[in-house]
Amino acid sequence: MERRRAMTLEQMRYVVAISQYGSITAAAESLFMAQPSLSRAVKELEQELGITVLERSRRGTSFTAEGLKLLEYACQILEQTDRCREYFQNLNTAQNVLSLRISMHHYIFPVDALINAINRLGDSASYIFSVRECQTSQILNDVLTQQSQLGILFVSEVTKNFMERMFAQKGLEFHPLATFRPHAYLSCRHPLARETALSLKQLEPYPYVCYEQTEKSQYYSEEFVIPQSRERQIFVTDRSTMLSVIKNTNAYNIGSGCLLPHIISPGIVTIPLAESMAGVQIGWIKLKNVKFSQETLDYLSQMLESLKSVIQ
Repeated sequence: MERRRAMTLEQMRYVVAISQYGSITAAAESLFMAQPSLSRAVKELEQELGITVLERSRRGTSFTAEGLKLLEYACQILEQTDRCREYFQNLNTAQNVLSLRISMHHYIFPVDALINAINRLGDSASYIFSVRECQTSQILNDVLTQQSQLGILFVSEVTKNFMERMFAQKGLEFHPLATFRPHAYLSCRHPLARETALSLKQLEPYPYVCYEQTEKSQYYSEEFVIPQSRERQIFVTDRSTMLSVIKNTNAYNIGSGCLLPHIISPGIVTIPLAESMAGVQIGWIKLKNVKFSQETLDYLSQMLESLKSVIQ
């Protein structure tokens, strides 16, 4: 019986190169190989997978729907391979370099904790810190693939069952940090800025600004409360844009109510919602059975200290 050839990393690189250079000929030149050899390698891959990767015509070569899906996997495989190689190549030289990788919602207190951690280390320490403010699905994926050791997000009464199932399916642990009451973020010049408490009804006439999520389900939302009436809605992807919109318009957002003046510029106030509702837990997630480094444990301690100054 003929032995079936196994798919190789080289074939993945060939597929990505064809996408990057737009043709088999140009890709072959970039790979320093003959064009017939590259075409043959792609045909062998097509036969192995039982799909058509490329459509060939007089006008050139293009990816099929199956080929585009293969290209997506190829990019992920090569990225993970490069990350693995980089990790082990740097393992010996990086033993004295502190490393911390975090993915999180757009919260302020983790940034404050990072600033304090950096200042405590001083100028003589060697470290590589990475902080990614991103969507819920990206936080889960980053921790799952260990692009980040630590993820920071929230769980509410609405999302609790869904998120607990998600954590169990992906082998993640959730550890609560603190419980927050929902607050509205407003410009200090907003017509409602002097209120001591606000209802969703009072906020209804004003534009609502929130963080965009790739996943459309409300369970992935970064906002604690989602208003029912959203005739004027603004989607953003970064905290700077969010705060700029709130500061300079009558738009509002609903979140934890955390404000740290040394990080956020003046001009924004937070007011608790008057509605009776359960608090929201913000916490951190990690991959099960993975032990934290000392610098990660130290950062968690710093984050708890930062929380003490913002919990209302």
